[in-house]
Amino acid sequence: MLFFPSHDIALGNGVRHFNPPAAALALQEDLSWLAEIWNEGLVSPLPWGWDWDTRQSLHRDYRIPLSSLPTDVQLEQIRQLSSRQSSIHILKALNYQGPMPEYICNADTLDDYIRRMDDNDQPFVLKTPWSSSGRGLIRSQVTPRTLMQQRAMAAIRRMGGIMAEPWLDKLQDFAMLFFVGSERVSFLGYSLFDSDSNGTYRHGYLMSNDDIRHRICHHDGIEDNGLLSQLTDLEQSLCNILTDMFAPFFGHGWQLGYVGIDMMSYRPSSSINEQRPSICENGQAFINPCVEMNLRCTMGVVSRLWSDRNLKAGENGLFTISPLGDDGHFQAQFKIL
Repeated sequence: MLFFPSHDIALGNGVRHFNPPAAALALQEDLSWLAEIWNEGLVSPLPWGWDWDTRQSLHRDYRIPLSSLPTDVQLEQIRQLSSRQSSIHILKALNYQGPMPEYICNADTLDDYIRRMDDNDQPFVLKTPWSSSGRGLIRSQVTPRTLMQQRAMAAIRRMGGIMAEPWLDKLQDFAMLFFVGSERVSFLGYSLFDSDSNGTYRHGYLMSNDDIRHRICHHDGIEDNGLLSQLTDLEQSLCNILTDMFAPFFGHGWQLGYVGIDMMSYRPSSSINEQRPSICENGQAFINPCVEMNLRCTMGVVSRLWSDRNLKAGENGLFTISPLGDDGHFQAQFKIL
């Protein structure tokens, strides 16, 4: 079991064995072949993400000794680092001056946050600490306050807290991708993707890294004005931050693997004009350099690796995953346009 799309849900439940819902299990079985893409060239098999189930699968199916796999303590450390709380640490390390997320762990703080944002007429979103593909998001624009508080408090009781952050006027979703090896963190490249209003992944773009950088810097009329060089600086800064963060996992018989830092470009709204980010400011659009950290493989990694190996100069395309069909199956397709 190298492809385990319920990995984040399993982490959120904090259990040693997680039984995926039927749709997730169908996705896992139908798209298991994607694991060949991120495992190509690796000496040892690498799961979608590290948790108790994937460790047991590698031990059982690949005959890897438990002594060469993460310990219980290391798996719990990975679980904690996989929480959306890590985005706060990364943004602070980057000296980000834009609208910051907050971690809320009790009813009084939750009520205060909701009241504060409503008084400033600022849309916001609450996010469970562990979730993926848009799950666990509670948007202020579409959720009645009583229901929002009920759902948020249920998440706090179950997971210990909830993330809260302003809703930004998004222009483009993208991510920087890294690989955490046995001794160091390497920058892998970019992914560019579209998601719906709930944050659910729709499709990824098959493009070169240079083309993605150009798209970020010029999307929707944005003028570069030094944005490209700032992105390059951000690549190195994140490499350094992740190296410090993951140093305890170096030197073992296994590798932590792929990490994706989700980002977005956005237009500033009037309510946050005075909180301008110090990173990637160009006068027309800003960049949130860490919406969240995915401490696992991602569909962006799959798109990046496939593009690097298959695209010819000047080519681009789309990586799409179909919704669950009437036949109860998913389809994935790489298509050059």
